Amino acid sequence: MLAIFGISVFVSTLVGVLWSTSRRWRALAEHYASPDARSSEVRHMQNAVLIGLGSFKSLKGIVSIGVNDAGVSLRVMPLFSLFHEPLFIPHSDIQGWSTSWYLDGESTELQFRSTPDIKMVVPTETAEWIEGYAGHQMVLKSIEPPTGKAGQGWRLLLLVHASMALMMLGWLAHMFLFQAFI
Repeated sequence: MLAIFGISVFVSTLVGVLWSTSRRWRALAEHYASPDARSSEVRHMQNAVLIGLGSFKSLKGIVSIGVNDAGVSLRVMPLFSLFHEPLFIPHSDIQGWSTSWYLDGESTELQFRSTPDIKMVVPTETAEWIEGYAGHQMVLKSIEPPTGKAGQGWRLLLLVHASMALMMLGWLAHMFLFQAFI
């Protein structure tokens, strides 16, 4: 009986975590959900970062991006796709600008007309590939990025690294001071 309770708590916690981490994708799905979107060409195992609603979610290597003349389809790999409906976003709803989110390469931040609070960061190569299918329907790189915290992934990394280093120094100082009084 205790094992059943433990398993149910584990499964409930796992589903709750998956539900909460998919909230940005679900916000996009409210406007762009489309399970039957057809694509001319698809790239699997692509990287993307969803930014918005107070935080970000990295989808590193688990997104399939498809393109056709009408728009872009986005799917999360089946193993990770719980609460992630397939999306189809028309080219005319997408605008983008260069950003410095990725430390190891150029990146482009995409904003979608129906969900301006949710942005997606993709490698610049991927954004240019999408733009090649969009023609003049999609605005990319010709607009100024909005002011604010957009594209500050490297600053977040430095902040996390610095705070971890300070916590470690504090812990070491505590250990040495504690040892001195024993």
